[in-house]
Amino acid sequence: MSQIIRWIVGTLIVISIASCAGFSKKESAERNPSSLVERPPQFVLLAFDGSKSLNMWENTRAFAKVANAKFTYFISGVYFLESSVRSEYKGPGHKRGRSDIGFGNDLEDVRERLQQIMLAVKEGNEIGSHANGHFNGSKWSQHQWETEFVQFDQFLVGAWQRAGLEEPREWFDISTFKRVGFRAPLLGYSKGLWPALKNFNFKYDTSRVSSPDYWPHIRDGVWNFPLASIRRYGTKYSTLSMDYNFYYSHSKGKRGEPSDFADYREEMYKSYLQYFKTNYLGNRAPVHIGHHFSTWNGGAYYAALKDFANTVCSLPETRCVTYTELMNFLEDHQDEIKSYQAGKFKKINPEVAYQYFPKDVQNISFDSGEIDDSQVNEFMKAMRDGKINPHPEED
Repeated sequence: MSQIIRWIVGTLIVISIASCAGFSKKESAERNPSSLVERPPQFVLLAFDGSKSLNMWENTRAFAKVANAKFTYFISGVYFLESSVRSEYKGPGHKRGRSDIGFGNDLEDVRERLQQIMLAVKEGNEIGSHANGHFNGSKWSQHQWETEFVQFDQFLVGAWQRAGLEEPREWFDISTFKRVGFRAPLLGYSKGLWPALKNFNFKYDTSRVSSPDYWPHIRDGVWNFPLASIRRYGTKYSTLSMDYNFYYSHSKGKRGEPSDFADYREEMYKSYLQYFKTNYLGNRAPVHIGHHFSTWNGGAYYAALKDFANTVCSLPETRCVTYTELMNFLEDHQDEIKSYQAGKFKKINPEVAYQYFPKDVQNISFDSGEIDDSQVNEFMKAMRDGKINPHPEED
């Protein structure tokens, strides 16, 4: 009898092992919670392109301190050349001394901008590159991109000496080794950009566009940190998570009616909140938002950005950080990125999150249902064809 019992028990064990081996990955994760990765933070990336206005440097720096945020500034090299020496710059395929966004006004203007950059970096913000003359590089060769990068580095590395100021000892490090991020003007990239970025020691690029739930990975040799195609809240249409795109959607890139400015602000604010909330309670993909030193439509979009940062940057498990901080996290968690993308971690209980969500976040609906990308696709094509060429420092 004891032999029969041992045989029955052994058979049951074999069957049990075989059954476990047949579990799907999803079933295994559900039965064995330890196979899930640790829940990642909700990263929020807030960046500015161009960065000429001295008033906006001061304003954004002060705001970052109170909002528990760090900004990434993608600066344009021509703002470190005063107008009197503009001929030192020649953009690929353009006449010498030409820039679509102008130059530094005078030597004192350049000096003050250098001081602002040093203060911003000391406060924990980051400096990246936005090239020089704000030209569309979607048809540039690798050599043309490298010509642009050579000039950017020249304008930046020698900026203090050119301005007649004593160079801070940290400047060389800031303008070379810590200059690791790039965003192409007009998001105009070409195949030649990627090898040029690698040759100039860039570590990440922010020129592409992807879905809101995208977790970054290395693409073409650099970390890919794209802007998102998000829903304009309360509509069926999408736009990019960038101020100029809302400006174009609202008033075709021209100053709208002042009576509409409050509505523009509210729509952007709610669109950003929906983007954030859907990701926070979903797969926690980083939230990417890009703005300019501009006060388009009465400052509606900068005000909406501040509303958004004030609402989310101090929430639990949320980090409003620089792109290098995000990159460092990803490099330390490369084995987990696929799990993050698939949402294979223990999600936060929405009932718990709603206990600390502000009412503005609680009241925002999740992004669901069909979305019409026709407007954003039309915009991107027109911009890359040169039919739209925003001057980011203008109102």
